[in-house]
Amino acid sequence: MQTSGPIAGLVIGAILAGVGWFTAFSLGKPLRDRAATSIDWPTAEGRITRSELERFRERGQTMYSADVAYEYALDGKTFGGNRVWFGDDARSSNPTAWRRAVERYPVGSGVKVHYDPDDPQESVLEPGLTWAGSVIYFLGLGFLALGAVIVLSALLPLLLAIAAILSGSGRRPHDPRDDFGEGRDDHPAQGDDDGITIG
Repeated sequence: MQTSGPIAGLVIGAILAGVGWFTAFSLGKPLRDRAATSIDWPTAEGRITRSELERFRERGQTMYSADVAYEYALDGKTFGGNRVWFGDDARSSNPTAWRRAVERYPVGSGVKVHYDPDDPQESVLEPGLTWAGSVIYFLGLGFLALGAVIVLSALLPLLLAIAAILSGSGRRPHDPRDDFGEGRDDHPAQGDDDGITIG
């Protein structure tokens, strides 16, 4: 019985599950956690220093993003940031969201900057969870789920193969007498003639 298929499925499934786990919980979840806690971050007065719509050519398609930068002062120190919301470093073929961000934050306008009190260089203009900030997390969960399904699908034939091998090794050798009934003898014993005497 061939098991290369199931074994390959186990390997592929394990790789996908591992990549999914790393993507979801090492990359996506920390970003989501920072976005969630940013709601409670203190604020500082800031000013927009750059705001423009960026265009990129990727695989023959025009992609868009917003390049918004700002600066803010804390305890006599000046800090800079460029995060409008968590996940805004993504690109999209639809410029609508990015164009609106540029329009909301024209150069020279004053803004309230939310900053991490434990790391003042970590900041954002629009705190809280967003779909864009959750994409990596859910993408990782998708890979994790797909890998788990592949692993489970590959395990079933392997378990059936092992069960077949174990059941086959437990059988006793075939005895031809089993075809006629064990221990059966169709020949009468010598001298047993049912009381009939010849001659």
